[in-house]
Amino acid sequence: MRTYITINYSRASRSQLAHYLQRTGWLNLGQAGSFTGEMLACVKSGNYAPVFLRLPDPDTELPESFLAALRQHPGVIVTSPYPQHLYRHLPLQPFDFLTEPFSFERFTQSMERYVEQFG
Repeated sequence: MRTYITINYSRASRSQLAHYLQRTGWLNLGQAGSFTGEMLACVKSGNYAPVFLRLPDPDTELPESFLAALRQHPGVIVTSPYPQHLYRHLPLQPFDFLTEPFSFERFTQSMERYVEQFG
């Protein structure tokens, strides 16, 4: 059974993501939190796939330790209410980028692509 991490999620965005994850039935267990040492250890552990990172605005600064860990993780999916091109300054190459509010179909495409690539 696959697990996942959600980082920096607002209540509304976490609710939408949880609903979509339940509908797919593929990811059932998760860890949610913010930029804490415990969450950093989870990202580095390799036991979670994928990592859903919410960036609330283009001015959001990620702690350097998280940025380094997220650059090493192959399955980072960024979500944001702002389009991806506004985050070009961020040295992070996510697996996918979902602009909020994203549809269930768009979410499913991302998950299908993830499964194809990582099993």
